[in-house]
Amino acid sequence: MPSSQRARCRERAFAQRHDRAWQRARWLEGATDQRPSIKRPRGPQVFLFNPARIVYNILMDDRKRQINEAEQRKKEQAALLDALFARMGEAIFERSEDSGADEISALRELGSCRRVQGEIAGAQDSIQAAEEQIQRLREIEEAIAAREKEQALCAKDMAGMNALLGRLILEDASSGGECAAFCADRLAQAEELLTKVQSLEERLAGIEQKEKGNVFAWIGKGAQSLVLRSFLSKAQDSLESLRRATGDRFSAQHPDGVAGEDSEISALCAEISGRRAEAQALASDAARLKAEKRGISDAFSAEGGPSRHIQGLKAHIAQAQGELKALYVKIGEDAALAKKALRKDEPAAKKGKAAKPESEEREEIVLSFLSAEDEGMLDEAARLSQAIRDCDEVIEKLKASLAIDEEKAKIAKCLRMIQEKRDRIAQAEKSISELEESIAEAERSIEQLRLLL
Repeated sequence: MPSSQRARCRERAFAQRHDRAWQRARWLEGATDQRPSIKRPRGPQVFLFNPARIVYNILMDDRKRQINEAEQRKKEQAALLDALFARMGEAIFERSEDSGADEISALRELGSCRRVQGEIAGAQDSIQAAEEQIQRLREIEEAIAAREKEQALCAKDMAGMNALLGRLILEDASSGGECAAFCADRLAQAEELLTKVQSLEERLAGIEQKEKGNVFAWIGKGAQSLVLRSFLSKAQDSLESLRRATGDRFSAQHPDGVAGEDSEISALCAEISGRRAEAQALASDAARLKAEKRGISDAFSAEGGPSRHIQGLKAHIAQAQGELKALYVKIGEDAALAKKALRKDEPAAKKGKAAKPESEEREEIVLSFLSAEDEGMLDEAARLSQAIRDCDEVIEKLKASLAIDEEKAKIAKCLRMIQEKRDRIAQAEKSISELEESIAEAERSIEQLRLLL
């Protein structure tokens, strides 16, 4: 490379390094481009480390923690107070069971308690009745399954006995016995099927007795045997069906059998009649149980099913129990307020029996149901109420303190922003003054140069 080219490369590299260093310096000063700009102050940054801000955040978090703790204490004490009022109200209600109608009308909560308790008792009775119906439905389903199983066994036994009876009758008819007139229309069919069965059995026995030959003979023998076995099975089934139908018809028309020496037919007829009566009783019992099941299912279907019905009743009980607890709490609160008013103003309780406002009458009724045993609960209620008020006061003070500090923080932020803007204005005015001085100096130079023209 010639020396002149190397010199130009060195100059270009030096210029690039110089430009990069200058741009980095401008970026550190806060400039966004290469044009001249006002230098920004390089004072300490507040967000790097500010002990006052850290202390403020710690105090803020501590007060928030105290507010959460106070709210939790208030919640726990309110729950204890409600439970105490509920016990007191329930005790007053139990003592008012023998009260008159005038007292009930003056203190409506007592009548509402009786109404809600009646609703709860009615719902509980309905749940018990529904559960009993569900249990009865299960018992019915089990009984129906048992009856159907017994019916199947009975039908199977009757089918076997009818087939045996049909065989005996057909044999008696073929030998010219007393049953010949009954099964004259079936005797020819039975003999034909019996002959067919015997023929197929003989042919099958003959094939099986043949000696084995080559593979093809063995395959042919197997195919023939398979076909004959299929025909034999169908013929045997047809013969069995004919015998069973004949026996069923004969036992239905002659439940006591026939007069004669053949006691086996009569015994089978009597046994089949007994099993038929048993099957009819099972069928009647199963029909009765299915009707009862259908009635229970229809009653539940109108209410959306047993489970849904019970769930609805339980939800109603839960709602009624909540309402009853609220009534007990209201009665307990009235008792505590009446006792507090009585303690503050004892002479007021000795007034004459003139017309009294409803509130005073309520207080008198509630006080009449209080006993010496309630003094401890009343004192505990007063203590819990005072503790709740103390928690409310602490929470209000802490929230006010937090609000004050937040407003102070807003003020400090606004003041800081004002100061920053003032500093920028002062810097801008200083820059303007410097520029104006430069303009004035340039104008003086122009005037001096004009003198030379």
